[in-house]
Amino acid sequence: MTTTEKEYVLKQIDDAIRYVWMNDIASDYESRWLLKEDTLKNAMYHYLRMKLSNLLEKYDLRIFTEFTDDKFSGTGYRPDIVIARMDFETSCNYWGKAVTECLCILELKYKNGSVSPNIIYSDYKKLQHYCEILHVECPMYMATIWEHEDDETSWLSDDDIWAKNRVTELNASYERGTETMRFYIKKH
Repeated sequence: MTTTEKEYVLKQIDDAIRYVWMNDIASDYESRWLLKEDTLKNAMYHYLRMKLSNLLEKYDLRIFTEFTDDKFSGTGYRPDIVIARMDFETSCNYWGKAVTECLCILELKYKNGSVSPNIIYSDYKKLQHYCEILHVECPMYMATIWEHEDDETSWLSDDDIWAKNRVTELNASYERGTETMRFYIKKH
């Protein structure tokens, strides 16, 4: 994949993730298709696979959940979702060995309002670990549905240099004084 092709692919993936969050996931939440974090992950996988199907085929990309290969092998970490580039010409007994590059990582949280925000921050610490310790350079997304009244805010501060140009927050919380779940995006 050339540099120009990779930029194109990353833009298509970013556009798809944003669209899925703001439209499909928001609609699924409103229609009560999402029960817990696992159904959120399943929905995200489903919509991304459908929306990106032509791109995935053309560029030998695949979407994997609970990913433990490539840079994550033996680390004890496993991102909820990755979109990876594959080398299907390689000779291997396990397709995880054919991953040549992670193009993006998604971590997801779905918590009710009684949960401490520290539970959500722990996934941001994972993303920071991916950057600083595992030297992951691909775009990362943190998708959080927090059933709590909150302002439209960022979980990370502008002082979190490690996240700059790397992390995009996909957030959802209740507008204060309402029962309306608001979905929004914050790019760092």
